[in-house]
Amino acid sequence: ITLIVTDITAPINPTISINSDNASTSNTVVTLALSVSDDYGVRAYYVSETNSTPTGTDSGWTSVTSSTSYSSKVSFTLISPGTAGNHSKTVYVWFKDDAGNVSPSASDGITLVVSDTQRPGSTSIIINSGSSSTSNTVVSLALSATDNVGITAYYASETSTTPASNADGWESVTSSASYSDTVSFPLASTGSRGYFLSTVYIWFKDEAGNVSGYSSDAI
Repeated sequence: ITLIVTDITAPINPTISINSDNASTSNTVVTLALSVSDDYGVRAYYVSETNSTPTGTDSGWTSVTSSTSYSSKVSFTLISPGTAGNHSKTVYVWFKDDAGNVSPSASDGITLVVSDTQRPGSTSIIINSGSSSTSNTVVSLALSATDNVGITAYYASETSTTPASNADGWESVTSSASYSDTVSFPLASTGSRGYFLSTVYIWFKDEAGNVSGYSSDAI
């Protein structure tokens, strides 16, 4: 016999709590406690600072192990306002099930206290210890930067477009007022033989979400 199950019921009872319901924070990186239930299985969540309901096929969904009762704590980066003061922030969450049904939203608010508007400085990047060429697409980047409070992440790219503080691609590091490290980075392959100039750009951000200007190096 063939049993055909048509699931048209969206996940129910979505909840979200920011930083254990603390009233304020000075860090743009917060912890979200999420929960929801579904008859068949929750398979993804979508978190945003805008209240527009996503479709089931939008980018931005984070997949989870399917469960009829889902709960977890996840990190989320608030968009930095770029100005000092107290800023009201609201974070929305949606869930979708195995059939793609999207739940109603849940939301929570927190006050982002920004006192640090100074972005990281003294940024630098050196590819492969200053070598002029390489035959390997994986290179090493010697990075350094300073900040009056603390560097929390870097962003490396072969395009010069400055990333938003909450963009995908930031690599978190232990907060430090004087950061330096050597990391690996894969250059984009050209797919053909020859000599090709590759330029790598680097940005740093601090605990308040301030993004530095870029530094670059070529090989």
